[in-house]
Amino acid sequence: MKIEYRKGNLFATDILHIAHGCNAQGVMGSGVAKIVKEQYFDAFKFYAEQYDEHGLKLGDVQFVPANGKVIINAITQNLYGKDGKRFVDYEAVAGCMYTINRDLKLSNETHVAMPQIGAGLGGGDWAVIAAIIESELTDIQPVVYVL
Repeated sequence: MKIEYRKGNLFATDILHIAHGCNAQGVMGSGVAKIVKEQYFDAFKFYAEQYDEHGLKLGDVQFVPANGKVIINAITQNLYGKDGKRFVDYEAVAGCMYTINRDLKLSNETHVAMPQIGAGLGGGDWAVIAAIIESELTDIQPVVYVL
């Protein structure tokens, strides 16, 4: 489904489900993930517990109710850094979006809000990532928030 772009604060959305990209290292130390950790601590707590208990792998998706929203922790990159390298894994983005589409469709949801997953600190090419999102979210409207 074609992405709908909105300007503004992702976390002020009226959409129930908010997806964001995470690393597989149990750390939410920067970017959107850091905001999730600070504003939706239950989502971080679940993510960290899963890391401690089982580890995390690319393509994992966690749906965590927190502060009146459902935060979707999408494991889209293995490592992280701020050195300009590409950390986001495009296949992991595709797998996460497939799961989000399937699970939200089953629960009769119609929209998911997200930032430009993987295109900031993840170092990915937004044109590539946007095409993946539009390809995999066939039944769910992706709403991407840009500042």
